[in-house]
Amino acid sequence: MKTKFKKSKRVIIIAAFIILCFIFISCSPSDGGGENIDGGLNNYAGGRDNPGEDGSGINGAEPEETKALRETELPEKNYGGYDFRFLVKEFNDGGYWGAVDIYAAEENGDPINDMVYKRNRIIEDRYNISISEVRSDDIPGNARRSILVSSHDYDVIMPDLNGAAPLAAQGIFLDARSELPFLQLDGVWWDQRANRMLSLADRQYFLIGDMTLMANDATWVIMFNKKVTEEYGLGSLYSHVKEDNWTFDTFFGLVRSVSKDLNGDGIIDMDDQLGLLTDNGAKTILVYNTGEMAARKDGNDLPYLSLNTERTIDAARRVFEVLADKTISINAHESGDFRGIPDPWTDGANRMFQENRGLFYMISLTVMHRMRGMDSDFGVLPSPKLDGSQGEYYHTVQPSTTNSILFPNTSADPEMASIIIEDMCYESRDTVRHAYFDTTITNKTIRDEESAEMLDLIFSTRIYDLGFIFNWGNIGYLLESVYPDAGRFVSRYETAEPRARTQMERTLDEIAGIS
Repeated sequence: MKTKFKKSKRVIIIAAFIILCFIFISCSPSDGGGENIDGGLNNYAGGRDNPGEDGSGINGAEPEETKALRETELPEKNYGGYDFRFLVKEFNDGGYWGAVDIYAAEENGDPINDMVYKRNRIIEDRYNISISEVRSDDIPGNARRSILVSSHDYDVIMPDLNGAAPLAAQGIFLDARSELPFLQLDGVWWDQRANRMLSLADRQYFLIGDMTLMANDATWVIMFNKKVTEEYGLGSLYSHVKEDNWTFDTFFGLVRSVSKDLNGDGIIDMDDQLGLLTDNGAKTILVYNTGEMAARKDGNDLPYLSLNTERTIDAARRVFEVLADKTISINAHESGDFRGIPDPWTDGANRMFQENRGLFYMISLTVMHRMRGMDSDFGVLPSPKLDGSQGEYYHTVQPSTTNSILFPNTSADPEMASIIIEDMCYESRDTVRHAYFDTTITNKTIRDEESAEMLDLIFSTRIYDLGFIFNWGNIGYLLESVYPDAGRFVSRYETAEPRARTQMERTLDEIAGIS
């Protein structure tokens, strides 16, 4: 219940709060190589409506100021039945990573589909347009061919971030800050962490907000099997997060505690029970989630390479040691682990977890949707901290699967494009976003309130790493290439760094030359 305060009392409280904030900031330990990754920004597009009374989530950092309502209303427009076209991702062979957030032909009872349909009807009726999509498994190629011949085939392009990065430097997309007049990027319907981390030289080509669900699905989580937890007497795993000792030592210690030869053949493999199920992404994601990054940005919004640190090497050594031990972990990307079966996720790691043969399953959140029918209960945990000196949790978004919103410079009407996308993102907050979090995840997938709290923490601490996204000189994926020997990292990095630096500087020169 809200209480009304007299003005003087309110002033005193605000002043005290500001003083406490300064004390907190000055005393907070540095993490992630001694730098605060995002300047304390803790706002996000995802998550439930009320992660905490102050809106700050479990981590407790104050969010940067954002607007819950529009500063100015969008103009009334009639676009005469215009067909507003999106270029979006097709599903891959495993049925993953296709767009579900842009177009719906009709209502079919699926919460996300029906909210996409509802949102689109609102926008279509409001502006007299129709919304359509073209699906492609090669968005960068299709976009480049269309834009370079000045063909107005699409109003919005939605590739994954790795695919979008080289296109941005070619000057074929509009800057959302200066060329799209009706975008209100400080609104809570836009991902403020993405706005801050994905800008480059004060230009904003990549946008992520409440109308884009794939950034949520591309965020890695750790699921844990509650039946296995009980079987081994491991207690409440949530307590490690709440007591702030969810670190590599704790996590890897639990992983090592679960290894059982269920069929008695003397070999621990896909037919048995292990501590950790995952895929190749963990070789990089677990390290980046300690706060280390392939590239950071300076005060001029320019990137610099930053991965070659003792902390990176320490994290990689500890991660690789666990992932290389096939008596406690199994990797869906390594065909030998699953005997070359066609779908080592659905028929391999997913099945093992559902059949109580894995304690932890570390994977992108999209896989969690497929656990709805799982008989045993499971919970969700954040990625562990490297050690107790790390102040904040971090969760790197996988750039090879995260889609983003980009506007081609062949747009027939940038003003119209900005109005439509601004309103679609705004309307998505109470429709598509609600269906995703409150209906699909909270009510249909996760099994307890603690998991919902963990997801709030995860989504409020996401990282978008430009070095991982642009992958200059393959620096973003370098960790995966040196596995399983972390001792090779320094020599490989020193070999890759000159090429990475040259490619990064070329990107910046190309962007600087865009008129």
